[in-house]
Amino acid sequence: MSKIKVLEVESSRGWGGQEKRTVRLVNELNPNKFESHFVVQQDSELFRRRKEIKAKFHTLKMRKSYDIFAAFKLAKIISDNKIDIVSTHSGGDGWIGLLAAKIAGVKVVRTRHLQTPITKALSYNWSDVVVCVSDAVSKGLSKKGVLNSKLRVIYTGIDTELYAPDNKDYLRKELNIADSIPLIGIVAVLRKAKRHLFLLEALTSLDSDFRVVIIGDGPQMESISSYIQNNNLDRKAVMLGHREDVNKMLPSLDVFVLPSEMEALGTSLLEASSSGVPVVATNIGGMAECVHDASNGFLFELNDVEGLSRILKKLILDKQLRHELGANGRELIKSEFSVSRMVSQTEELYEALLS
Repeated sequence: MSKIKVLEVESSRGWGGQEKRTVRLVNELNPNKFESHFVVQQDSELFRRRKEIKAKFHTLKMRKSYDIFAAFKLAKIISDNKIDIVSTHSGGDGWIGLLAAKIAGVKVVRTRHLQTPITKALSYNWSDVVVCVSDAVSKGLSKKGVLNSKLRVIYTGIDTELYAPDNKDYLRKELNIADSIPLIGIVAVLRKAKRHLFLLEALTSLDSDFRVVIIGDGPQMESISSYIQNNNLDRKAVMLGHREDVNKMLPSLDVFVLPSEMEALGTSLLEASSSGVPVVATNIGGMAECVHDASNGFLFELNDVEGLSRILKKLILDKQLRHELGANGRELIKSEFSVSRMVSQTEELYEALLS
């Protein structure tokens, strides 16, 4: 039996949760059954990292979602490489990939990585299957008119060997923080929607000894730095910028917080849980699907800064509780959010689509 050839079309130039999920999937597909291809922008992070990815790469300029010239060029790539399934991921490549797949006469799978509402359901309903990264995403698309028969939830999978509760001193040694001092962390792009300032506001009322590390960069760098200085948090808060060694840093944390105003699922929450760290998140979007309240962490309501403060104080003071929540989180990831589960469900989907 010949291999199923899958073409990932990704117009994004960045390197975030969406791109990382796709790469994890591609790298773990059974090479005896599947052959992966990528079509990307030449100036993208995916193309720069192509040697790390088990796929054949093609470059294509995708200027806008209705780029008909790009669609015809993509259709030729599909035909020349005898692609069986086209997989799209965002607004920029969704229509181009869909049109190219229709021109070439092959199946198309759309993955929805975001929780933000869509404007039109048409491109989703024209796709053969729409993969959603959480139930919350699936329900959101359904409310906007995407056919329920098209929707399939496949949770993002985490590499539990890469994100493991090992080497808990890695970050503490770098920052010279004693084991006795609770270490709180957030890993997220520094933009308003992630609400770093909300977390810092919740921390200002705490009189306990702690440290907070902010990992990531982005447009809110200056405002977050100013808040830290203006609220006497400069001895407790550290901004570390973008890091490529997050998997080594996470096990050092005692608490991981993601106070976003919206998340489709929250990949960083999954990575922290896999690392044995208790997680705290806003009770919104898909985050409640990976943060089970009082089991592997805690949820707080969107604008309840006092509620977040109470949770953080509770965790700072109770080391045994942190240990129990972290252990539960590790087991949750292994059972429901592993890479192997994501891959097996996707392989089954592809095979069923072509049967």
